[in-house]
Amino acid sequence: MIATIRKLLGSGLIPNAYYLVMRFVWWLSFKARGQSADVPKVTLVIPVYNVQQYLADALRSARAQNYQNFEIIAVNDGSTDGSAEILQRFAAKTENLKIVTQHNLGLGAARNAGVAAATDTKYLMFLDSDDLLPLGAIKRFVNQAQATGSKLVVAKAVCFYGVRYFDRTSTAKFFKQNLSRTNLNQNPEFLGDATSWNKLYSFDFYKEHKFSFPVGVWFEDMTLVCTAYLAAKEFDVLKSPGYFWRVRAEGESISKRNKELKSLQDRLLSIEQINKILLRACEKGLIERQVVDSHLIRVISMDLQLYTAALAETDEEFFNEFKTRAGKVLKSADESVWAAATGKHRSIVWAAINGSREQTLKLLAA
Repeated sequence: MIATIRKLLGSGLIPNAYYLVMRFVWWLSFKARGQSADVPKVTLVIPVYNVQQYLADALRSARAQNYQNFEIIAVNDGSTDGSAEILQRFAAKTENLKIVTQHNLGLGAARNAGVAAATDTKYLMFLDSDDLLPLGAIKRFVNQAQATGSKLVVAKAVCFYGVRYFDRTSTAKFFKQNLSRTNLNQNPEFLGDATSWNKLYSFDFYKEHKFSFPVGVWFEDMTLVCTAYLAAKEFDVLKSPGYFWRVRAEGESISKRNKELKSLQDRLLSIEQINKILLRACEKGLIERQVVDSHLIRVISMDLQLYTAALAETDEEFFNEFKTRAGKVLKSADESVWAAATGKHRSIVWAAINGSREQTLKLLAA
């Protein structure tokens, strides 16, 4: 019964009717929005690649924001479906929408191109082209940044599938209350909120630290966001939703490709980079050891367990990549870190790192 209800809420008549209403609401908000140069300018970067099914609603939710001074920069990353035509159609009716076109270079390169095209702006945000911005999100972000002077503001991201909106289980617990000028020593768990798109950045801060997304890799925002937390020293937290993240039933998301060697390699690369950055910061006295340990706990509890089931369905190369590289990262994880780690496959992670493939597969099959 529950599965049937979820299916009805995810596709078909109910979500079609809901989003028909939402499109009218977005249109009314878009038409009602005034413009003013008296408030700080915000640049919203939207990378676009073959998302014609979702793009129009993403653009509608963006231009419906009630903030009075923002530009939308949509980067067409060599789309081969109807995405380019959708962008042109919206640009003809949306004065603050700018289109940048490039050959297909990937998500990281598209975001970088959008940032490079920003002009005379105070703040920077990102929106993926299959996701949505909640009404009033930009205004809430800016109001918080202006109130405290923070260079980085983080808001709760909510998942959605059709008309079913639900918390991200991995991060929802971080957003129980609004926080002003907190830091990683006080709240090290925010390293687990490593997506670039539920955040507002001071543009000067972003440029000063020469932030840039890596090109040609998946999970491209993890290292950048970790660096931003450290560079900002302090950041603000909003408990109200600042982003709606689409969950695709067909499993097209990069994060679902857990049997692919490239997925494992790119996630391990991000984990290695973050661990190195944190260890260096700890040695310099910029953060406490608990921040490093918090990251290692998450690596065991979340990141690596995304791939443990795949160990039984992939080859020896996949296993050796997991064992060798994860083992190097976790060599500094003491007993307290392993004890604090959670997840039903924690023992599988341990076995893969410390034992043989045969032993690990036997444990998986048990």
